[in-house]
Parts: sequence; C-alpha cells; structure tokens
Amino acid sequence: MVSGNEKTEASMMTDMLIVLLVLAAVSVYYYGLRAAILIAITSAVCCLTDFICIKLRKKEAQLSDMSALMTGLTLSLMLPASAPYFAAVTAAVFAIAAAKQVFGGRGCEIFNPAAVGFLFVSLCFPENILTYPGYSNTFMSMPLDSLVPSDVMLRPSMMRAFIATGSSPAPLLDILVGKFYGPMGTGVLAVIAVAAVFLVLRRTVSAIALLSEIAVSGTAVFILSGFDPLSVLCFFAGGMTLFGMIFLSCEYSTVPKTKSSRFIYGILVGGITVLLHYYAKAENAVVYAVIIAAPFGIELDKRALSFAGMLNKKGIFSKTNKSVKHMQETLDILEKNNEEK
Repeated sequence: MVSGNEKTEASMMTDMLIVLLVLAAVSVYYYGLRAAILIAITSAVCCLTDFICIKLRKKEAQLSDMSALMTGLTLSLMLPASAPYFAAVTAAVFAIAAAKQVFGGRGCEIFNPAAVGFLFVSLCFPENILTYPGYSNTFMSMPLDSLVPSDVMLRPSMMRAFIATGSSPAPLLDILVGKFYGPMGTGVLAVIAVAAVFLVLRRTVSAIALLSEIAVSGTAVFILSGFDPLSVLCFFAGGMTLFGMIFLSCEYSTVPKTKSSRFIYGILVGGITVLLHYYAKAENAVVYAVIIAAPFGIELDKRALSFAGMLNKKGIFSKTNKSVKHMQETLDILEKNNEEK
C-alpha cells in the first residue's frame, strides 16, 4: 500500500513532468525534430544511468520513481537545440551518476542533478553548449547531424548581450515568447510564468523560496538597470533565470524543509544570482547560485530545528510544539533514509 507521503511525492513529480513536457513541446515546435531527438536522448540516458546505478548499489528500482525522467527533461531544455548528441549523453550520465546516485539516490541529493550536469558540459564543451541557433532556424527543422554543420549560424545568447550592454537587446514580444538566442526550452517567459503559478498553487514547488528569489533578484536588477522594466524581463527570460529558480532551486528534493530556511535560502539564491550576473558576468548565473546555495540550505534546516527546539525546551512559543515535532520527524526520516542507502 502506498503511503500518503509517497502519494504526495508522486503527485509532485507528475505536476513537474506535465510542465516540462509542455516546454519540451514548445521546443520541438521552435526547433523541429533535432530538439525532439535531444530531449529523447537526454531523458533516456538519465533513466538508463539511474537504473544501472541502482542495480550496482544492489537496490530495487521503483517504477513509481520518475525523478530520473524529470532530471532528463530539465537538463535537455537547458541545452541549445544545436548541442552535439555526445554532449547530451555526457551531461545525462554525469548528472545522475555524480550528482544523484553517489549521494544515495532519490531524496538524498545535495545538489540538483540537472544543474550539475549542465555546468559540467558547459565547462567541458563551451563552444557547443554556450552558442545557440538563431531566428533563421526558428520553426524549421535543423540538420540532424551530431555536430551541427558550420553553415548554421550559431551565436552567443541574448543574456551575453544583456551582460555586455546592460540593456535588453530584444523587444518585449520576443522576450515573452522566447524568440531569442538561448537554450531551447528555458526562455519562453509567458509559458514559464504560467507554469510557476500552476506549480505554486499545486504546492509542487516552494512558494516561499520562489517568491523570495524573484523579489530579491527582480528588485536588484530593476535598480541596477536604471529602473528599466524591460531589463528585468530580459533578466528572468535569459540565462535560464526564471526556469532555473523553478526547476533547479525550488524543486522539492533539494529545497530546504523548514519555512524559515526556505525564505533565507530564497534570498541567498536571488542575491547570489544577481551578484554573479552583474559582477562575475556569469551567463547562466542561476545555475551557479543554486549549486553554491545548496549546502547552506541543509545547514539552515539544522539551525532552524535547533533554534525551534531551544525555544520549545524553554517553554517559549508553546504553540510551536507541533511544528517542532513535524520538523524533527522530517529530518529523522531523511537521516534514516540516508543510513539505509
């Protein structure tokens, strides 16, 4: 019999997969069959790697566990439609083997696997991963070769131009519908914004963490850009910023477990993203921010529980007894799972 917690986890995975599949469909609509092949390869390799690692660890694979598929879809949407197939395979294997299974598998990850996989291949193959097909290929099928022919124009992302000039290089409509140089599934701001509302209302992602990240980073960019709202939209659409905040930093398996920790974590991710964007000139700053903030999220949970327990022992805020108990139960379950795995 499936427990209530398992049902909730399966429901959250389903919600995420629905949204990711919608974004995948948009990517295929924009870039054709090659985008579909990339999505299929990345997703399949993630699932296969996950299965092999589970067997090597002498564990039983759970048919209800869709986390590897979710990682594969997320990772594929972060790639350019022109990415070589070998780069997609490398990213998928590294994401699952090095960022998920090495820590004990589902629920034990410290870092978001898709973020780690993308960062790895972007450092290994920057000329392939950080250049993108432009408008001439939009709505048309790209060549299906593993390496895109040289006659296909590949250029730096819109975010790179935004970093260089400090202002939006694309008009409002193009920003909203994702018609600019960038990853194939992370820039359709209108669709991603609707997805964010859906996932928050479904309680699939943390509203506290997501709204904290958006508020901190959006306010900072609005001020630093000279109070230009178009620059704020460009910031969230480009560099996979809003996409990364939803699917990398607020995803249920890696976001902190307590409300206070999620609030501080959100401020931390938003602040680091802006700092890396403006001062380190990082093109996909949110990916680095998510990885940097992950260990702090774990420590914030421990500190929040310790502080709440101290208040409880002193008889302060007696109404928090139930919350303290639930926090302790959550962390005890996580610790037990880690020991078993």
